[in-house]
Amino acid sequence: MKKYLVSLLAVVVIALTGCKETPAINAPGDNSKNLDSIPVMIADTNGIEISVDSAIAICNMLPDNGTTAEVYKLTGMVVGNTTHPYEVPYTRRDINISLSDNNAVTSLACYYIKNINNISFRKSEEVPLTGSKVVVCGVLTKYVSGSGKVTPELKNGFIVRVDSMVTPSFKGCPEPKEGEISVNKAIEISQTIADTKTSGTTYSIRGVVVTADMPSASDLLNNGKYTFSITSDGKKYATCYQLKGKGDMPFTDYNQLQIGDTVLVKAPIQNYHGICEPRDGYVAESSNPNF
Repeated sequence: MKKYLVSLLAVVVIALTGCKETPAINAPGDNSKNLDSIPVMIADTNGIEISVDSAIAICNMLPDNGTTAEVYKLTGMVVGNTTHPYEVPYTRRDINISLSDNNAVTSLACYYIKNINNISFRKSEEVPLTGSKVVVCGVLTKYVSGSGKVTPELKNGFIVRVDSMVTPSFKGCPEPKEGEISVNKAIEISQTIADTKTSGTTYSIRGVVVTADMPSASDLLNNGKYTFSITSDGKKYATCYQLKGKGDMPFTDYNQLQIGDTVLVKAPIQNYHGICEPRDGYVAESSNPNF
C-alpha cells in the first residue's frame, strides 16, 4: 500500500510540475482565446495560387452570377477600401477591399473577407488600408447587377497573410469652438433619433476627414456632392452623406476635399441603421488650401 501511495504521489507531482501555464493559441476558425491579440497565422492554406489579373479573367468566363467550385489564393496590393476601418467592430466584422497586381490598373472586388484564421475582425487597426500587401483566399464569381453591370469578385474568403500593412493614421482634431460639436457628440445625438429618421436641427460638427468616396466625373459635374467620413478621436466616425462645398455650393474639383482635412460640417443628423450620418448639408470650413 505504501508503495502504491508513493507511486501515486510521484505521478501527481510530475503532473503538477508539467502543467505550467502556456499561451493559448487560436486554432483556425476559433475566436475563443487571446481575444485582444493578433490571430495566429495559418501555416498553410489550400487554394490555387494565381495572379489577380488571372482571377479577373476566370471571373469574366463564368456564367452570369456563377461561382467557382475551387478556392483561389491571390497575392496583391489593396487599392481600395469599400469598408472603412472605423466601421470595425461597430457595424462590420468582415471587410470589403479591392485587390490589384501592384499596378492599380485593374482590380478585383473582394467581398465579405474575414481576418487571418477565418475569424471576424475585432479592431479597426487590423484592417489593411490602401497600399497594404496581402494574400487573400476565397471563391471567384462573376457578379451581374440588375442594371447589367459586370463585377469580377472574390468573396466569402479570408486574409491568409499580411506582407506589409498600412494602418489608420490619426494626428488629432481641434476642439470644437462655441456653437460647434464634436463627432462623438454627433454620434450621441444620432443614437437618440429613431432609425432612418433625421433631426430637425442643423448641427455644426468639427472633425477630420478619414475617408473620401471620390465621385465620378459625371457625378461631380451633375451635383458636386461628396460622401466622406469624419472623426474627432480616431476611434469613432460619422459618415457625411452627399454634402456640398463652401457656401452650400457644389464641389467643382477633386482636390477640394482630401483625407486629413480638418472640416466644419453643417448638416442635419440622421440615424441610418445605427450609423451617424450628417446629410444633405455642406462643408462650411476646411484646412484644405484648395477649398
